[in-house]
Amino acid sequence: MDYNLYGFSKRQSISEGTPYSKEHPHGTLGDRQAGFHSQPQFALPTFNSLPRRSAYYETHYPLYYSDWTNIQGNSNDYVALSSYSEDSTNKVQIVKGIREINERDDEDIQFSKTGEVSVNYPVTKLQWDPQVASGRSYEPKLATSSECLRLYEYHEEGEISQLVETAILSNPKNKSFHQLPPMTSMDWCSADPSYIITCSIDTTCTLWDVSKGAGVAKTQLIAHDSEVFDVQFLHNSQNLFASCGNDGSVRLFDLRCLDRSTIIYEPHAAASSGDHASSSSYNKRHPLLRISASNYNQNHITAIEANSNRLVVLDLRYAGSPIRILDHHAGNINSVKWHPYKNFLLTVGDDCQAFIYDFNALEGSKPLTTTSSSNSLASGNSLKRVHTNGESDMPIMAYSDTIELNNATWSSKGDWVGLVGGKGFQAVKVDD
Repeated sequence: MDYNLYGFSKRQSISEGTPYSKEHPHGTLGDRQAGFHSQPQFALPTFNSLPRRSAYYETHYPLYYSDWTNIQGNSNDYVALSSYSEDSTNKVQIVKGIREINERDDEDIQFSKTGEVSVNYPVTKLQWDPQVASGRSYEPKLATSSECLRLYEYHEEGEISQLVETAILSNPKNKSFHQLPPMTSMDWCSADPSYIITCSIDTTCTLWDVSKGAGVAKTQLIAHDSEVFDVQFLHNSQNLFASCGNDGSVRLFDLRCLDRSTIIYEPHAAASSGDHASSSSYNKRHPLLRISASNYNQNHITAIEANSNRLVVLDLRYAGSPIRILDHHAGNINSVKWHPYKNFLLTVGDDCQAFIYDFNALEGSKPLTTTSSSNSLASGNSLKRVHTNGESDMPIMAYSDTIELNNATWSSKGDWVGLVGGKGFQAVKVDD
């Protein structure tokens, strides 16, 4: 199986990430910063001179994906991490975070590994059971997608903890297990955690019922004309889900009526609709690698273009044209995540930066008639508030690191963000 296909190539930041053996104080999103810069203002220090990092966890291998949860009745944080290696050995790790107050009277998190399993292929996405953070379940479960869908249970009793595989789900269609098309992503339905939906390079999406036993495939549909790269349920819906793929489109499906779908976004359609989009900045067809559905406004979906610094912001009420193109990163955007319950959006990219956008300022936005390009903005090595100069689509918070950032996640409470870069996971406090 070749994971260098279809936009899932191994990134330079993953293969060449400089490991950290020490820590530096985590940044917070509090102080205002007037100066914006396309790159961090500091030079990358040598390995021996790196300052001490706090709220940081380092592995022995390049990391790709992360997901953060809290277990009700347990004050600790739990982060699932996956590696990206081209050989036949990859890892899924569980890291426990214990919150404390450090010597500067700041909230800090001490991370330590509590569980690990080996898998053959890189994990394209992993996700905790949404019932855990919401308090509907006290038995943490984890799902991962790669050549198949795997389910795990995480057990912790005192000092003993273990990650146990409970199911392997695949839809072979007369193929050998080792010849299955890769699952490029998955999503665990928060409205009905009985269901997980997966997507694949074979153009399909598959709905799985994982409520009993080993799980079964409920239905499968051809979602796009070519490879499907991501899929996600809409907020508070067990029937509506969106997908994106190599054809550059975002499509909306209803499980109650799968004989049709709605094309929410398609670049050439936007170019032909003069009333809504006169700019040529987004009419070129780009594969869309990832989508993210808002947890605050069910109408909002964002999509990442392949090898691009542009984030397409869509409103389901205005199919065909984006309401915003956010292009403040100076390098490719790698990950985008909505806040668990607020109208905030987190992005990270190859420019070593993380941005947080306040979408309250974008409520009521209409489809674009023009677009404007902005340079990246951030300075320093901590998350800080930034001046927006009255522009509603500017990031309100920014963070700069010394290494390209590949993935991002929010804590269940939304008071911290987790950033994956190289071999490390950095937690950063978000001030109110």
